[in-house]
Amino acid sequence: MVMKDDPELFATDPAPKRRPRTKRAAAPDPEPEAAPAIVSEAVATLDDLRVAGERFIREQPLLAVSLAVGLGYLIGRLRR
Repeated sequence: MVMKDDPELFATDPAPKRRPRTKRAAAPDPEPEAAPAIVSEAVATLDDLRVAGERFIREQPLLAVSLAVGLGYLIGRLRR
């Protein structure tokens, strides 16, 4: 079995040099304006959330487990 080398992987051009970072003065934060009262019409019951969670776990089990593991890791790190 003969493998050919890809010439793009072995480029002879030197890496571009980095420019030093310049320090910038922090921009002053604009004063927050009075936000209008936001009223939400959406109301979810615990049963609605349970059904949505079960559907999410059934449809995307790998993502659900990954999120649970990541959240558990973060909680563990914060408790130390």
